[in-house]
Amino acid sequence: MQKGTQSDWQIRLLLGAILWLMVLVVWVKGSLGWEVRSLSLIVQAFHTLIICFNTLFSLLSIVNADHPDGRMIYGHGQRETLATFVLIALLTLMTVLFASMFVPQLLAIAQRQPLPFDLQIGIPLVQLLGMISAIPLGLACFCGYQARQLNHPILAFNTKQLFIETGLSFFVMAGLWGVWFGEPLIDLIVALILWLVALDRVWQVIAWQFPLLVEQTAIAPDVLAAIARNVDGVKRCDRIRSRGIVGQFVYLQMHLIIDHHYEPLTHELVRELEAELRRRYGALQVTFYVESDRE
Repeated sequence: MQKGTQSDWQIRLLLGAILWLMVLVVWVKGSLGWEVRSLSLIVQAFHTLIICFNTLFSLLSIVNADHPDGRMIYGHGQRETLATFVLIALLTLMTVLFASMFVPQLLAIAQRQPLPFDLQIGIPLVQLLGMISAIPLGLACFCGYQARQLNHPILAFNTKQLFIETGLSFFVMAGLWGVWFGEPLIDLIVALILWLVALDRVWQVIAWQFPLLVEQTAIAPDVLAAIARNVDGVKRCDRIRSRGIVGQFVYLQMHLIIDHHYEPLTHELVRELEAELRRRYGALQVTFYVESDRE
């Protein structure tokens, strides 16, 4: 018998919707930024792209945690490696693009010369950005609600990223208002701040997500086996695998052999063991493979 998190499909559906909508936001912001030659808006689009990668890593982490055959739960495979390399490549490309646009504009402003990239900021642009910014705000509120209802740290982390994205969107809009009133230097200042924030976001996404993807043992198997054997009715616990960070989020797989006299109480035994594991190690997702010693 396999016991998994029954809310997995809800989390996958939510993360899939977030990923799809945020890709749409990236496309709109990137297109508008390139059209009006706003460096701050282009960097903001890249920050939104980082949110997309964070959501993708979260989705892969949850999908890879569910392996019915019970052989492996480690998720560090070709998809995660490819996504990481793509993110690093985009970061490198954006660094070159940012420098090629930032330096000429800064020199032109300092020398009081015409801008090499003429900013075309207007009220309709700011209004459109306001409507687009409502998407991550709505997603952040709904994701935060689901994170509290399901008590899921991955959703909580994605909620935090979405709220940061929303705050930065309004920050960019405020900067564009300043540009519209005749201060092009504001666009460069906002872009520089956003770029520093984007670098920090990339690091935080990798630091938070990769322990859930990379093969590493989070909790010693013999310790988990001892905890399982302390539950009345559990005769043996083996084939134990774990990954993640204790206190942040941990994935577990455990194969339990129970006394056949306790078969009618299997669900109670599993709930008792899961409650004890949560009490000791905090947030986790655990999959039990249960057999009777009669089998």
